[in-house]
Amino acid sequence: MYFFVPNLIIDFLIIISSALCIPGVTIFKESQWYLYVWFAAIILFSAAAGVVTVTWSETAAGIADYDTVDIKKFFKDIKNCISDGIKFGLTILAVLIYSIFVIRFFFFPKGENQTVTFVGLLAGTVYVWIAFTIFLALSWYPAVRANLHNGYRKSIKKCFIILFDNLFASLIITFYEMGLILISIIMLGIAPGMAGLVLSRCNAMRLLMKKYDYIEELDKKGEPANSQARRKIPWKELLAEEEEANPVRTFKDFWLPWKDMK
Repeated sequence: MYFFVPNLIIDFLIIISSALCIPGVTIFKESQWYLYVWFAAIILFSAAAGVVTVTWSETAAGIADYDTVDIKKFFKDIKNCISDGIKFGLTILAVLIYSIFVIRFFFFPKGENQTVTFVGLLAGTVYVWIAFTIFLALSWYPAVRANLHNGYRKSIKKCFIILFDNLFASLIITFYEMGLILISIIMLGIAPGMAGLVLSRCNAMRLLMKKYDYIEELDKKGEPANSQARRKIPWKELLAEEEEANPVRTFKDFWLPWKDMK
């Protein structure tokens, strides 16, 4: 039940934002003012959605760590997440809007005499990859904040560190989350929705923390930076406890869990 609460809030925010846009077109249809109404609605939605996302990450981190959670905790955490949530939501919006304008400028130039040049195409392609990298890093933010509780700027910096230090894992998680997004669209955001995306990222972050705890132990022992112990992380040993707590289940066990009870 807790899982659906943040998703329903996001759906509600989408409905409210859309409802604000409709009167804007009706009232200011003969001028360009409706665009300002739309932009204001988008800003409000981004800020509010950012707060909900960051707040839910606190609960999701607890779920990923096998803690007992209460829906009351979600609402109590809102106060402490407002500032960072607004910053996160507006950061996502700013990067998205800037990316749209830049990509449009390079790939779809306006004017009769303006054509796509090789230099413009190259610059646009480079920026697409830069924007993709930024979004990959920002996707770590809710989980990083929920687990480390650093300030906003420091958390953003750690997002990029985690991305470049675990690039392959980040790409795998991103492809997995694309599947969750597709299912969320079909389910109108009710499930898995934002809650499922943040929970998957928090769970991934919790597993990565085992790697960094292991490296911290090596630092205490004075292990050289280029040692074999640092280059080859013993994931099997680090995840042994996880595998024991989460044994492999068959498709039959998924639908008939009582058959596996002893």
